[in-house]
Amino acid sequence: MSRSSLRKFRKAVKVARLADAPVAKALKALANMPEARAFRLTPEVLYRMLLESLPEQYAVFLFERAGYRVEMSLADLAYLAQHDPVLAELVVSAILYLDKE
Repeated sequence: MSRSSLRKFRKAVKVARLADAPVAKALKALANMPEARAFRLTPEVLYRMLLESLPEQYAVFLFERAGYRVEMSLADLAYLAQHDPVLAELVVSAILYLDKE
């Protein structure tokens, strides 16, 4: 994803007020966002996002607990997170990362 695409995605996350929404609603909205479908989330990118949005020790713990090892779109991860509390924490952390600036 290019910088301008990331900037547009961040703006879409802010406009949708996902960081302020209840978790279930935010996950559902993100799972249906075209911008989230285009945002490919590698394990390295997710790990960096967690480190930037959470205390380091908890970020490492959460990443290891989730066992995230494959690349997928953030929309797909948000869909799966609707059924798994650990993945939900990952996605909420990603939303917080995208919302800050």
